This record gives sequence, C-alpha cells and structure tokens, in this order.
Amino acid sequence: MGFSTHTFDALDQLILDYKFRYLQQEDPNNKIVLVSIDEKSLSYFNKNGMYWPWPREFYQVATEYFTNSGAQLTVFDILFDTPDFNRNNISGSASDRRFANTLANAQNGILAFKSTPSADSITSALHEYPNIKSYSIAGQPPYRQPHLLNSRPITPFGQAAKALGNTVLQPDSDGLIRSVHLFDSLAHKGSVPTLSMAAYLATKSDSVEIKWTDDGLRVDNIEIPLLENGDYLINWYKKGGVQNGTFPYYSFHAVVQSAIQKKRNPQADVPVPPEVFEGKIVLVGASAAGLGDIKSTPMSSLEAFPGMEIQATILNNLIGQNFVTQWPTIVKIIILLLLSLGIPFLIAYSRPLNGAISMVGILSIILGAGIAFFAYERIWLSTGMYIVVSVLTYSGGAAYKYFAEEKRKQEIKSAFGQYVQPEFVKQLMDQPELLTLGGHEKRLTVLFSDLAGFTTISESKPPKELVKFLNEYLGAMTNIIFDNAGTVDKYIGDAVMAFWGAPIAQDNHAELACRSALQMIEKVDQLTPQDTPTHARFGIATGNMIVGNIGSFNRFNYTVLGDNVNLAARLEAANKTFNTKAMIAEPTYQQIKDQFLCRQLDLLVVKGKTEPVKVYELMAEKTSENDLTSLKEATEIYNRAMEYYLNRQWNQAIKHFSDVFDILPEDGPSQTYIERCEEFKNTPPPDDWNGVFHLKTK
Repeated sequence: MGFSTHTFDALDQLILDYKFRYLQQEDPNNKIVLVSIDEKSLSYFNKNGMYWPWPREFYQVATEYFTNSGAQLTVFDILFDTPDFNRNNISGSASDRRFANTLANAQNGILAFKSTPSADSITSALHEYPNIKSYSIAGQPPYRQPHLLNSRPITPFGQAAKALGNTVLQPDSDGLIRSVHLFDSLAHKGSVPTLSMAAYLATKSDSVEIKWTDDGLRVDNIEIPLLENGDYLINWYKKGGVQNGTFPYYSFHAVVQSAIQKKRNPQADVPVPPEVFEGKIVLVGASAAGLGDIKSTPMSSLEAFPGMEIQATILNNLIGQNFVTQWPTIVKIIILLLLSLGIPFLIAYSRPLNGAISMVGILSIILGAGIAFFAYERIWLSTGMYIVVSVLTYSGGAAYKYFAEEKRKQEIKSAFGQYVQPEFVKQLMDQPELLTLGGHEKRLTVLFSDLAGFTTISESKPPKELVKFLNEYLGAMTNIIFDNAGTVDKYIGDAVMAFWGAPIAQDNHAELACRSALQMIEKVDQLTPQDTPTHARFGIATGNMIVGNIGSFNRFNYTVLGDNVNLAARLEAANKTFNTKAMIAEPTYQQIKDQFLCRQLDLLVVKGKTEPVKVYELMAEKTSENDLTSLKEATEIYNRAMEYYLNRQWNQAIKHFSDVFDILPEDGPSQTYIERCEEFKNTPPPDDWNGVFHLKTK
C-alpha cells in the first residue's frame, strides 16, 4: 500500500521537512475558515467574568451564526466529553440543551472524539449516536490495532452531530506530526474516520464508496495516496498561525460579539461579518498556548501549529486533491538498481578524485531532482533512501577498492621492487592494469649476459668471497639496468636476463638495452681483479615476444617468452665463437645504428633454427665524449675484408683481416675469419654458399 517510510525515515523526513518549509504552496481552495480560541478571547471573556471553560451556549451562539451565515460545515476540534456546570444565572444543563438543539437543527456540525489503541471495540459507544457511521471499507486495510473510545461527546451532542471524527494526531518518533490515520479500525465492525476525514465525507453523498487499494484509499473516484503503513502524508502549505498563514483566522470572542450584535441589529457593522463564513467550512479550536493544543510539525520552526490547523490542512488536501505523491515502486526499484550497478562501475573505472567528483554530481542530481519534482508537482522522491544507498555503495566500494589496491600495490612492490627501478614500481602501483595474469604479445628488446671465466673465479675464491663478489657484480649490473629503465627478469647464477619496453612502454627500448650492455662491459672491467681473466658477454635481440605474469595465481613471474628471447640467449653464447663481448641481432641493429658503432659479424643459423640471422657486434656509442676514430678505421678495413670473404677471395680477405690487427691487436672477429678463410682455402664451401654459418653450440 503506497510507498515505504521505514528504512530511511530519519534522513527522508529531514529532507522532506526542509522541502515543505522552503518550497511552500498557496492554499488553492479558499474553502476553510478557522475560528480560534486564542489568548485575546480568553482575556476578553475573563474581563467579563466568564472563565475557562466557557458555557456551552457560547458555542451555540457561534454555531447559529455560522449556520445563518451559510457555512457548509462547522467542525469542532474540541472535546465536549463532560456536561456543562452551573454558573451564576446560567444553568449547565440548559446551556448544553441549547447547544444540542442548535447542532440538531443545523445538521452540519462535526464533533471530535478521542481514542487510544485497545483490544476492545468502540462500536458499542457509537450505538448511542444513531447518526454516526462506522464505515465498512472494501479491500485490504492496513493493520491497525483496534481503538477504544476514551473521550467522546456527551450523548445529546453526539446524537445531534452530523458526524464524529477522531481528533488524535500521532507524532513520529522525533515528536513531529507528519502523517495521520484517515481511519482507525474497529474489531470486525468497520472503521471510523479522523476528524478531517469525517468532515470531508460529510461533503459527500451518503452513498459514497470507499475502498482500500494498492496505492492508498479511494473515495468515490478520488485516489488518496497513503504511506506503506497506511498513514496519509500531510501536504503542508505555508507556515501556521494567524499571521500570513494558510488559512484566515478569526478570534472566537469576535465571532460571538458579531453574532450578538447582528441579532440585535441585522444592519450593524460587526468585527466578523457573515460573508466570511458563507459557503465555507468553519473549524473551531484552540490556539491559546495554555489550552494544550499546540502541535509540533515540520512547519513549527516557522510558526506554532494549532491542532485545528493540522485538521484544516488535511481537510484542505482532501477537498482540493492536493496530495503528495510518489513514483511507482517499479520506478524506485529501477533507480535503486541503476545506482547499485552504476556506482560500482564508477568506482571500478575512475580514479578516486574523478569518482568523488562524479559522486557529488550524482548526489546533486538526486537532490536537485527531488527539489524540482516536489516544488512543481508535489512528487516526493525518497531522496534520503537514494542518498543513503549511493553513499553506502560508494563508501563501501571505494573502501574495498582502496584496500584491494593497497594490497595489490604491496604485491607489486614486493614482486617488482627488486627487478625494476623505483619510478617504474610507483608507476605500476598507480596503474596495476598494466599487469594481468597471462601474457600478451609486444615488441621488446631482451638482453642476456654471462660472466666469462666465472668457473675459474668460483674455484679460486672461498665461498664467502665468492658470494661477496657475485653480489657486488649482480648489484652493479642491476643498477645499470635500472639506470637505463630496464626490467630485471631473473638471475641464473652469474647470468642476468633483462628486458626493455615492458611493463612500461618505451619507444627506445633497443637503444636503452644497448647502452646498458656497453656500460655493464665497462663496469665488469672495473670490478674484475687484474689477475682474473674474465669479462662479460651479452646477447641482445629485438622483436615480438610474449610478456606478462606467467605462472599460477599463487605464484607467478613477470617475464618474457618467445623465439626472440631464445635468440638473445644464443647470441650471448655465440660471442665465444668470435671472442666478442656484445652481439646484437639485425632488428636491434636497425633500431640503434645511428646511435651506436657496430659491425656485421655473420649470417648465423643458431642451434635449433633453420633461418639465418644477420648479427652484429655492438662496439661503442656515438657520443661526443668517445673518440671513435680508431674503431671506425678498423671497422672500415674489417668491412672490406668481409666483402672479399663473401666473394670467396680468401687471400685478400685474410690480408685485410690481418690489417685490422694493426689497430685492434687482439680483434676476435678478424681472427675468427682468418681461420675460417684458411679452412675454406683447403675445403671450399659448396657452390650455393651464401655466407651462412651454422652455429653448432648453444
């Protein structure tokens, strides 16, 4: 039945209260007039010797004046539950009788009763008033504990009244009155209306049809929306009270004065002329603070609200069909689903600052939409519910993401801290999406290094000194790799494997790898004792390879795989053939030939492959600090020798290779080719020989 107010009551109510206060509406009906028992009236009658409670004939005079003025209904938000008492020259019973007769003649008086929840029924009490109906309402009613009538009009008044209505207004847990029971249930007997509903039904025909529906309560063809608990949410208009409020207020004593003066002289000018009440519904109640009928409402911060004005507001809602409505449940569910699904998506795919800004935007849209719909259509969006759902979803999701990311960052730091430079680790921690379990193909450059003569070193040094040397060597190599933005893949004894271009993309990965190799060669010469015949060998290859976290979810390594990785390893070993220190493949050479001095070594078919690969020796970097005159001269002589070699001019090739020794006395490639030429002189290669050399070892 209607919409829920349970789960997010506090925030929803707070937001709704502010909407009522600051998005006020004018009374659209102008059908209701309030007559107030105020401080002025109490003071006026006190001066004339009439103290509270007043004689009933005061109400008789006022009721007669309303009726004669053409009032449609007179509604008393006053409990006439005890007989009047005798005063000087005024009989209490006579006073009651005159009021009862006036009510009976007018047939437009609505009186109040007061009830409390009880297991008993109030139906028996209603039998005393044959004109008062308890309603049998079709449909499934909201649960109501049966009420006991603990204060009701005395019998003469109840029998004379047109209708009875319950005047009890039940506040919410914070003490504010926001809603009301339009009907209270009677055990197996029907329902009795609240005072405002009784007055509203009195404007209808006796054959009025009332039915509980899924959306609320239907009176004839008018649908009255109700909350999920069956209460009617009051649609407040403006601040309460006599000053610039929703309804016109008149003091009770002024009405009595006007009635008496008009009775004496129909032409007299009176404080409250009869036209004020013509065709109107008149509510009579107390607004004086001492009479205990001042209520707390969402509008109370603006002005005190007498109980009768609350009843007038409800009645005005019913007459003008000025209801606060809400979107259908299915729309609310869709909104909640969109928020519940959209916010996690926002968290997952946005950075914290962008996510927070977007979240503020979402909350602003929710609040803005709630304000707009309420201001123009009086549609209440449960913005509190949406805000709570949004904030909880975002907070929970953001917290989970934060701790998950922190955990992931620590895992990345642990996994990569010793393999890549700190700047790369930080970038990976900020962009963990760069790392996923599994690999992808990417063009990279990979480097293999090995320490020639390490066996001799290991045999000549005690274990502690060997470990110290190895740590010093690997530490120095690692620092150079890090300085050149490389990633250390693994250590295998004295061997080092590293690569460039992942996990952080680098366009100059080949250049960085070659520079690292030359710096590492120089560093090894510094680290190695003069009496130790050792040096480092390097193999470098560029091309497509698989890179990524390879392994299981419990244990994996960030590594590279593929033919080009194997090629780099083969080239490192191939240095032995040419007595060189750094050998690179053709794709690497094409990337770095403008920055580095190289010379072609051979057209090799490495072990395990059938296709030849053109390989080069990496000799030096072309920088202003390096004097490469001798190396360039030696390379030119060497290249001419290679031309003779490929043209099978063995003697000319031997001569030029030998000339290289004048510049590079122990040039390994030249010595290798001299030996190969001598061999070919004795055993020439086949006619289809194209210079390819098959490497027999790994």
